[in-house]
Amino acid sequence: MVDNKNNIFSSANWEINNELLKKTKHILSSLKNNINNNKIPLFSLIQTDEDIDEIIKNSKYFTSDKNFTDFVLIGTGGSSLGADALIQAYLNDNIDKKIKFHILDSLDPNSVSKILNSINAKSSKFLAISKSGKTTETIALLLIIIEWLLSKNIKINNSIMVMCENLNKNENDLMKIVEEYSLKVTQHENIGGRFSVLSSTGLLPATIMGINPYEVRNVARKALRSILDHDSFILSSSVFSQTNTLNGKLNCIIHYGDNLEAFVNWYKQLWNESLGKDSKGSFLLTAKGSIDQHSQLQMWLDGPNLANYTFIRLNNEEGYKIPITNNNILLSGLTLGKIQSVMADSTYAALKDSHRSVRSLSISNITVENVVELMVKFFIEVLVVAELMEVDPYTQNAVEKIKINVAKRLKKI
Repeated sequence: MVDNKNNIFSSANWEINNELLKKTKHILSSLKNNINNNKIPLFSLIQTDEDIDEIIKNSKYFTSDKNFTDFVLIGTGGSSLGADALIQAYLNDNIDKKIKFHILDSLDPNSVSKILNSINAKSSKFLAISKSGKTTETIALLLIIIEWLLSKNIKINNSIMVMCENLNKNENDLMKIVEEYSLKVTQHENIGGRFSVLSSTGLLPATIMGINPYEVRNVARKALRSILDHDSFILSSSVFSQTNTLNGKLNCIIHYGDNLEAFVNWYKQLWNESLGKDSKGSFLLTAKGSIDQHSQLQMWLDGPNLANYTFIRLNNEEGYKIPITNNNILLSGLTLGKIQSVMADSTYAALKDSHRSVRSLSISNITVENVVELMVKFFIEVLVVAELMEVDPYTQNAVEKIKINVAKRLKKI
């Protein structure tokens, strides 16, 4: 068990292969050297605050408007998942936030209508993010928003900002839209979407919603240094993940705490896109405790032993308290947090007793600081596991093939 003030890590039903442990230590040592020598852009970025002033400046495009009520982020995958994880953690502690946050990432007409019907065009602002400038969903949704705003007689160059890596108007459709409608534009860092949460991709939306970007970077730096100086967690975590990957196991993440769902969705992309290469890797599936105990637990416990299970849960046992009754009801006097904790403990123990590989990571509460720490930990874990698997975590060639296929089909319509 690894224990510190912010998280507790424990696991069961897997064997430590000494050769694998030795190899992991060597990879982690090499990773430390590369980080210290600024050879990994993701970690080089968080070592500096040079871009923060620009992020804050861009955020004021949105927040300086006293009538600003709704912020809509247009983007899919890495363009929105990281920001959403940060913002949902922030909103967990700031439920009275006056600015409402929305994400447009789906082409489902009903989902688009639901958001448009819930916001006021005059007091809403939009940020469209696509690193490549070619993301089908983002381009389609942005054009829908432009038409919607124009139909409301709204000046769109006061309502929309675009983030893209290549700002050459002749290189991608997103920049052609920027040019046509004179939209404000800012540059996307040269960091892949799933690794970009601590860059302006994640920090600009977070800053707009009230999160301090300096504090996020500071927490990330401290977390990185702590992991590198005290590597027992990342060694145990990486060896656990790789051991079960080698055994062909699925990777099932069970989270207890509704506002952790956005973080788990971010982690799902990080894991699957980084490690699913060359017919290697393990599918990362997600489950929500305690709800999925009523739909999946039977399979987990008594079905084929095909998965390892990671619990992400809260140490916080506060919340509404069940009233004490005269009927000797078992739950009387307990908080909802306590009941949820008992259910997590019971599920973990049942899986352990059924000889399933399990690990549990507990955090004190859902805060931006704790989510950022988890992100840094899982960044490093994924990079270490990628080295163990001998795959490149930064590519996604199979996904690019699908994008080309979609473009070809659209041209035939």
